Amino acid sequence: MLNPIFFTQKTEEGNYGKFIIEPLPQGFGQSMGHALRRTLLSSLKGVAVTNIKFNDSPHLFSVIPGVKESVLEMMLNLKQLKFDVKEGGPYKVSFEGKGAKKIFAKNIEGEIKPINEDLYIAEMTDDKAKLSFEVIVEVGVGYSTVEDREEKKTGYIPVDAFFSPIRKVNIKVEEARVGRKGNSDRLIIEVETDGSIKPVDAIKEAAELLTEYFSYLLSGKDAPELKKQTSAADEKKEAIDKKLFEIIIDELNL
Repeated sequence: MLNPIFFTQKTEEGNYGKFIIEPLPQGFGQSMGHALRRTLLSSLKGVAVTNIKFNDSPHLFSVIPGVKESVLEMMLNLKQLKFDVKEGGPYKVSFEGKGAKKIFAKNIEGEIKPINEDLYIAEMTDDKAKLSFEVIVEVGVGYSTVEDREEKKTGYIPVDAFFSPIRKVNIKVEEARVGRKGNSDRLIIEVETDGSIKPVDAIKEAAELLTEYFSYLLSGKDAPELKKQTSAADEKKEAIDKKLFEIIIDELNL
């Protein structure tokens, strides 16, 4: 079995990273690549906005006097907020202000701070304009629709949440040479994140998740549910056997 040299070459600039794993046995490039790609896109923890409340306007399609954007437009902007947390929550962040000004993510205060501070939220165009809002941020995995959540927060507008910190993953498998042999794989992985996690850390986290699940195959342990079902079936069979053993021959009407 070949021993791959992890990251024989890598490029990491901001939210983008390109990594090469080689040499791999022929066929392992596709197997590892697709497993990592699916795990990166669907299984890493992230944070997302789940509920928004505008104190001066509780309705989705209304407008606030003196504010350039509608409530819907501000909600779409607020959904793009990114935070560097992976545990705990839910967290609450908010803004309250008046007078003519532009509002960016850096103006939002709360338990956690946005990492994309230059994100534009809205513009207050009137000196008498007032705007205040609260945002609930939660940690999760994958994509969560409003319908998926049982708990509804009074006064808040629930929004669909995309928790994944991964924006794009590309994989490519090429032939790699080991000495004179050319029957090995070179796996090239390109990862783009939302900035809340480094590409190299995202790959390592995905690999750890896969390792954890594959370790269950080596543990030799049955799932608790399977054990429970097997135990119940054994008890039922034992009870039937005992009843048959206790039947008197005369009761069989032979």
